[in-house]
Amino acid sequence: MKVSARDADARVRTPDPAIKAYLIYGPDRGLAHERASTLVKSILSDPDDPFALTLLTEEDLKSDPAALADAMVAMSLTGGQRLVRVRLSGETGGGPVADVISEIESGSLAPQTVLVVESGDLTPRGKLRKTFEPAKKALSIACYADDARSLGSLAEDLLKAEGLSIAPDARMVWLPRLEGDRALARGEIDKLILYKGLRDQRTPGDDTVTVEDVEVIAADQGEAQMDAVIEPALLGRLAEADKAYVRSVSAGGSPVAILRALQRRLDQIGVVQSSGGDDAALARSGAPRFGPQADAFKRQVGLWRGRRLEHARQLAFQAERDVKRSGSPAEALVSELLIRLARGAAQASR
Repeated sequence: MKVSARDADARVRTPDPAIKAYLIYGPDRGLAHERASTLVKSILSDPDDPFALTLLTEEDLKSDPAALADAMVAMSLTGGQRLVRVRLSGETGGGPVADVISEIESGSLAPQTVLVVESGDLTPRGKLRKTFEPAKKALSIACYADDARSLGSLAEDLLKAEGLSIAPDARMVWLPRLEGDRALARGEIDKLILYKGLRDQRTPGDDTVTVEDVEVIAADQGEAQMDAVIEPALLGRLAEADKAYVRSVSAGGSPVAILRALQRRLDQIGVVQSSGGDDAALARSGAPRFGPQADAFKRQVGLWRGRRLEHARQLAFQAERDVKRSGSPAEALVSELLIRLARGAAQASR
């Protein structure tokens, strides 16, 4: 079944137990990823339980087409609901997914496991959409770029959670800058929240985002400082990345802000690759399109692809989770992440 844009978020927040498979796709990879992650959290009591969640990529399905069917019938060692999450860039690797959906619809497969497929944009005539959309036990959810209204709601919800509001003139200046990709927009919102300070970190009375705040966050200098750390790390220049990171932190820079900027860059790379890698894809991702920065970004896109990019995203996600949960200092955790990524890039470029 196809889900309307109006009902999409409700469907992933409150999933129907009768639905056994979900296809969440579209040109806005950030929104697709966010909805897939929300769905996983809605279905599993512990999304971090490795016995309850199996992750597969299109590379896994190419190398072992039976991996998905095997995962769908596997039993949880700890009992309870199981879920298989598949991440695709497009139609490639979708054959085994379509086969599983056909078996579920025919009744030859009645899994207790739920399947969540996350993908880039898909054509209406492609095999995946043609399999999911008429199915009675599967849902198809399209993810297209947010408009100003939906971005405004997202921004206000996230700001409100930290006790912040935004002045009307600041809202008018800021929201157009967020359009394009949900993950990138969320990153910019998080960056603004970090700048203002979390609820228990701010000066009393400093609870309204102003135009001045928005302009400070958008300043090129801040972006340049972030890029001085991220670019060499993702291109394998370990010594340069480490030196830039130490310099940034010593000058009062936030390790968490650097981590979020790194996550945005990895999302940008994913958007470019899933959108065809041309100039239009670069524009859609918000990446630099001209000059030395654009050349460096294109080299990053060449190094970080497929399973390597997915692994980098998982490492960044794990680092963020450790920063929130552990007693380890954020400075050390982010430094370790940058070192691991730089070593991986150096190895890939040989």
